Amino acid sequence: MDIYVVATSIMVMGLIIAIGATLAFKVEITTEIKHVLILIILNIAVPSIILNGVFNTEVTTQLLHQVVIIFGLSVIFHLGALLFAWILSRALRFESTFAKKMTILAALGNTGFIGIPLCATIFGPVGGLLAAIFDAGLDIVLFSVVIYMLQSEKRFQFSQLKALINLPLLAIIIGLTAVITGVEPPQFMKQLTSMLSALAAPLAMLYIGMLLPPLFQKRGFLFYKQIWFPLGVRLLIIPIVTMLIISLLPLDYLVSNIVIILSAMPTIMLATVLFARYSNDEELAVITTVYSTLLSLLTIPFIAFIVSLLY
Repeated sequence: MDIYVVATSIMVMGLIIAIGATLAFKVEITTEIKHVLILIILNIAVPSIILNGVFNTEVTTQLLHQVVIIFGLSVIFHLGALLFAWILSRALRFESTFAKKMTILAALGNTGFIGIPLCATIFGPVGGLLAAIFDAGLDIVLFSVVIYMLQSEKRFQFSQLKALINLPLLAIIIGLTAVITGVEPPQFMKQLTSMLSALAAPLAMLYIGMLLPPLFQKRGFLFYKQIWFPLGVRLLIIPIVTMLIISLLPLDYLVSNIVIILSAMPTIMLATVLFARYSNDEELAVITTVYSTLLSLLTIPFIAFIVSLLY
């Protein structure tokens, strides 16, 4: 892994976050503005990264093998991360309901909103594609096991799985179908997805930056006393443990590096939405997500540096 490329990418993302924060000081960022940005990022830019990865990558048996491997690793990784964080939280004697929240905030990373654009930047189109496959594995765990955890005594309903049907997942299905059937997309489609895929990273960072001033203006510079747990586990302990385990597995260089980078992502932004809906504790998720994202600008290059020494 090229530490210079990772550090440069993170530095640029940090600067764009600062630009977003500056805009939020100058202009009121309404709910409608945030909604439009999320729609563009998740429903246009991220699917374009996926399709651009398919359209600009020579599809080989090796690539299809990598897709299967990284999807399986993703499901195992996220289930293992939840179990690991849960054991730690209970060992620290967190109250049961609070322990579940700490587990989710510590175990699940922002592999879609930040991870896919970052991997596309570092590893090229195929990196974005494989990161999207990894994120699909997270979605399955998120909308099944995690929602079940948050609902406490409520029963799990299969209707909750409808959230799995989204445009990024459809882009994966369309792209892989085109590969399997041998359909060659027209040139204008390749150019369109290439241009739109470039929107993902800057818009995602602008959005994160826009969240900062309103949060601090309304609530002050907030912490909660256990915030060290999700930040430390998510940004350092899980990536380091992942790195050690991956080093023992017979995986190729690209898959290994993508999994390690994605394991170092900050707390998943969807935690805010899920906590607001299922636990009435949105502020806990907002505070953790914001600080996790800002600290990840330092910890991701650190993890990449360690990887560069070991591989």
